[in-house]
Amino acid sequence: MSRVVEVDVLIIGSGAGGGTVAARLAPMCASGARIAVAETGPWWGRDAFSMRETEMVRLFRDNGAVPSTSFDIAVSAGECIGGSTAVYTGVTFRAPEGLVAGWAREGGLPELDEADVQARFPRIEEEIDAHVPGRDMENANNRIFREGCERLGHPVKQFRVNIRDCIGCGFCNLGCPYGAKRGTLEVQIPAAVAAGVDVIPNCRIERVMDDGAEGVIAAAPPGSRPGAHEPGEVRFRARVVVVAAGALSSSALLLRSRLEGLSPACGRYVTLHPALTSFGRMPGPVRGYEGFPKLYYTDRFSESHGYYVETAFYFPFVTARSLPGFGPDLKGFMRAYGNLACALTLVHDEAEAHNRIRLVGDKAVLDYRLSAASREAIVHAQREVGRIYFAAGAEEYVSLLNSPFGVTRGEDLDRHIALSSLKSGKVVVSSAHPMGGCRMGADRATSVTDAWGRVHGHESIVVADASLFPTSSHVNPYLTIMALAERNAEAIARRI
Repeated sequence: MSRVVEVDVLIIGSGAGGGTVAARLAPMCASGARIAVAETGPWWGRDAFSMRETEMVRLFRDNGAVPSTSFDIAVSAGECIGGSTAVYTGVTFRAPEGLVAGWAREGGLPELDEADVQARFPRIEEEIDAHVPGRDMENANNRIFREGCERLGHPVKQFRVNIRDCIGCGFCNLGCPYGAKRGTLEVQIPAAVAAGVDVIPNCRIERVMDDGAEGVIAAAPPGSRPGAHEPGEVRFRARVVVVAAGALSSSALLLRSRLEGLSPACGRYVTLHPALTSFGRMPGPVRGYEGFPKLYYTDRFSESHGYYVETAFYFPFVTARSLPGFGPDLKGFMRAYGNLACALTLVHDEAEAHNRIRLVGDKAVLDYRLSAASREAIVHAQREVGRIYFAAGAEEYVSLLNSPFGVTRGEDLDRHIALSSLKSGKVVVSSAHPMGGCRMGADRATSVTDAWGRVHGHESIVVADASLFPTSSHVNPYLTIMALAERNAEAIARRI
């Protein structure tokens, strides 16, 4: 028989959305409110972040690659306390001006006020130590990208990153063993726990209802921090259930729960920011693994072709996976690993109803196909990144679309990087920014939640993560998730 846990608010997920809701509601614990956070993944501490790539895949859902049924794309998402904020690089973008206003206008949501959302960003940035780093943080990989862009006349802009006392070890995507990355694992969750919030790791919620949720608590893996609850089936009774399991999981959870009157839009309009990594082989050492990996981006092609290019650094396995072919070409290029400069293309994909999360039995699957516009953007980007690296002095340029393996200086990039190379199943594009599936709107036929994340017809069930986004955010979504989650938490606090 399931044990019963009585709470006022159950928060499902501990990432940017769930962690923010927990921190904002935590002061209510002093007045007797009972608040719990249920997280599917374990609670790893800093000492568990070994910076070994083969070990740290345990921080991710499905070892870091959730494929679409078309094999066009594979999505990476954190599955641990802190969610994806434990395994991202700390890039902190404000939502582009006009984005939220467009969501409000198109969705018929006058109460979704852009000025209110924008006003939250500076305060949240201060909370998480988000700032523009100085030039002293620039490593060789970032410098090469900056110089290549400048020589071509492309604007070079700097990210805000939420780091404090960073030593530049370069392994941000594998968890920060120094606590310098100020995601929810380091900021909001500790604040919530200190105020009395009950954090329950290894707790997979299987079903939500208007008055609670059902799930299973698993034993804590060795080396992780256990929660206060014994393993086994659990039934939560709650006045409010906050669904913040991430865009890959939140709509699937609502579908699995078979809520009465659930919108047919649930799971649909998923966007992913399709991404492709490419590399310039430089004549001398780059050592991208030394220093902070991401400082710069260019939006030169955002309006004209629908993508950003960002600096990046990836580890040997991910690097090899991002290269075309096998055998001697791949082996030879990987021998030059220390000389590789790396950049990431991020495409602004469209929200389309056929791109969705759906259930096969109780298992969630991702249906997503790259649109013609996204394919063209990816191809255009791979050529332009090659030009950036050649302008910076690269001897060879390689992306997944190359045919043959590498393009050397002086060769025709347009001829060697073609749309015909972007074949489903052969070239698997990456994503780390799943969005949509529980989109906000007034029309129940085309939206799942209202402007405060409340599921249509089920006001005690509130969504608070990137699945709320009606369209792509065009930028890394972390800060926008937090701002919307904060709004939703305030609405919850007014009710309980």
